[in-house]
Amino acid sequence: MSDQKNSDPIQMHPDEDSVFRIHTAAMREMEEPRDGISPTPVSYIITCFLYLLCGGFYMGYYGGTWKGDGLAERPIGGPAVVAPPQDPMKLGREIFNSCMQCHQESGLGVPGSYPPLAGSEYVLGDKRRLAAILMNGINGDFVVKGQTYNSKMPSWAMLEDEEIAAVATYVRNTWGNRADTMPIDLVKSVRKEVDGKGEWKSATLAEFAATAPPAAAVPPPGAPKK
Repeated sequence: MSDQKNSDPIQMHPDEDSVFRIHTAAMREMEEPRDGISPTPVSYIITCFLYLLCGGFYMGYYGGTWKGDGLAERPIGGPAVVAPPQDPMKLGREIFNSCMQCHQESGLGVPGSYPPLAGSEYVLGDKRRLAAILMNGINGDFVVKGQTYNSKMPSWAMLEDEEIAAVATYVRNTWGNRADTMPIDLVKSVRKEVDGKGEWKSATLAEFAATAPPAAAVPPPGAPKK
C-alpha cells in the first residue's frame, strides 16, 4: 500500500500549476547572456560584397588619372584652362561687398573717417593712380572733394588682376559716376610698377601719379614675335 502511494505522481492544484508555469517562463527570460560564437548571416556577407563591388567600380570609373592634379583646373605640365571673362560690373559688385563697411553701399563713405567714392577725383581721375591705390593701399591725410580724411585703406593686392579691374570699373560707373572701364592689362602693368613700394601716403601717391609709366619695349622691325 505504501509502495503504491510513493509511485503516484505529485498532484498539484490548478492554481499552483499556473503560478509555477509563469515563474518558470520569467526565470527563463532573466537568464544572463553568455559569450559564444554564432555564424555570420549570409545576407550580411552578400550585402558587404555588393558594397565593395559598387565602391570599386565607382573609384575605378571616376578615378581619373589618380594623380594629385587630376581634378585641377590647370593641370601641371598641361595647357592652362582660360576661363571666359566675367561681366566686370557684376564681378565688381561682388568684390565691393567687402568695401561697404567703410565706403558704404551708397558710396558716400563716412564723413571725417572714410572718403566717398561717388564723385571722387581719385575714382574718376587717373586710372593708373586708382589701380596703384587698390594694389598697395593708402594711409594718412589725403584730400577728397575738398575734405581731409585720415584713415587707412588696406592693400587688395591679393586679388586677381581681373578682380581689381572689375571693382575699379564698378566704382567708376556707380552712384552717378560715369567713366570708362579699367583695363586688365593696365592693372597688370601697375602691379609690376608698385611691387615693393609699400602703402601710399598722399605725397608718395602724388609723386607716383606724376611720373610717366615705363614705356613698353618696341621690338626692331623684322624681329620675331614672342
